[in-house]
Amino acid sequence: MPSDLSCLVLYEPLRADYSKQRSVETNDGNRFWLPPNRKDAYLRDRASARLFRWRGGRMSDITAGNVNQQHLSPYGVATVFTQWRDTEHLLAVTFDAEKKDVADEYGGWKPLSFDHIAQPGSQMLSLLGVAGEQHQLAAPGSPAWIPQLLPSIYDYDPKPKTKSPESAGLAGNLPLLFALPAFSAEPEHLSHVLTSFMQPNRWHRHGLPHGHIGERGIVVSVFLDPSNKKGSTKLLLDLLQDGHFGPFYA
Repeated sequence: MPSDLSCLVLYEPLRADYSKQRSVETNDGNRFWLPPNRKDAYLRDRASARLFRWRGGRMSDITAGNVNQQHLSPYGVATVFTQWRDTEHLLAVTFDAEKKDVADEYGGWKPLSFDHIAQPGSQMLSLLGVAGEQHQLAAPGSPAWIPQLLPSIYDYDPKPKTKSPESAGLAGNLPLLFALPAFSAEPEHLSHVLTSFMQPNRWHRHGLPHGHIGERGIVVSVFLDPSNKKGSTKLLLDLLQDGHFGPFYA
């Protein structure tokens, strides 16, 4: 991973406003709690928003800096919600659910999914998204980030009498990749977790209580870094998403 590659990442807590739209549970066997489909049915906690600079695989908290967010160039956004404590799935859309109606723009909330990409040496890379063809990883996930970042329900499902493929790690949609560590600990530990345990191409497991609090939502926005014109371009971030610089989490 290039050490001069960078972007800015904004985390904004979001919760459902049940005075605008009632709580909905699916009856398809998954027992999903569905976040609202209407953009006006959310309450955004802007006072708790945190802005970070990701550079070469490491995070620094720049919330207190003089960054004018209105002048930033957006790269990508995702809205992610946890389920109840007894349901491991994360539901997401790849836009800001407070700015677009989910039903109109996307057809509903989606669990995380993956595309499987063959790599040299018979390794398999998993690309994280919400429109992938597969519901589980292409190869067994690392215990460094399963289940702390990615719930176990998304891990590779071994086949009887078949050797499991070797993993090339996890890459994919950047806002979703940045969202995962936010849920690894409770909200008050966000800055500590991101600045201490995210490392180039990998995640360093921590011992804090897990952050999969029921119905917890976050909007994660990724911007180009205005202080790094050469190392923060759409092309470079696209290559990062696609795994060109190796896995985001090995």
